[in-house]
Amino acid sequence: MLINTAICDDHPLVSLALKTVLRGDPEFNIVGEPASGPELIKLLREQRCDLVILDYSMPGELDGIALIQYLSRMFPDTRLLVFSGIASAALASRCIEAGANGFMRKTQSGDLLREAVRSVAQGSLYIDPSLQGDYKRASGFEQAFLSLSPREMVVVRLLLAGQSVSEISARLNRSIKTVSTQKQTAYRKLNIQSDAELFRLAGDLGVADGSAADPSP
Repeated sequence: MLINTAICDDHPLVSLALKTVLRGDPEFNIVGEPASGPELIKLLREQRCDLVILDYSMPGELDGIALIQYLSRMFPDTRLLVFSGIASAALASRCIEAGANGFMRKTQSGDLLREAVRSVAQGSLYIDPSLQGDYKRASGFEQAFLSLSPREMVVVRLLLAGQSVSEISARLNRSIKTVSTQKQTAYRKLNIQSDAELFRLAGDLGVADGSAADPSP
């Protein structure tokens, strides 16, 4: 059975390269090459499409995570392979969380691209081999971060904003001992032991800083 595939990238040379790779495989039928999010949405409304190879950064108001979320919600039967020039395990994790079925770097070879496309088209999750180890770690940290209690999360976000335990204590009107305990409990849940580890892992994931934290005690 043919796999109807759309290639969505605003760079003509990238689209041409992707098309050239896929044309060597009789399983894939290229049904369109939209160059923006709105063009892709229009195509999907008019044409059955089994797979979309989607550039993460597209022109227009709707791209990136927002576009992935929209597509996965409105076209649940269409599988999404995100193709990006940004080699980031954290970005891969966020794309999969948003609804993508795979994540691939643009710098990989044609053979790996075919492997990724075929894997996603057949229903498997695909993560670029160069990111797989870090992807698992990033995903685990993200899940652990979401497991924090509201009070622990506020403390962590304020730490990320550069505030000390004593400053957090004054801001939240909690004792230094209470804040310190909440910090240590959060660190155990996150499987980290130092502020340096917190900053490094949170930076990898793009976790918001303390400016977004609820300052109420």
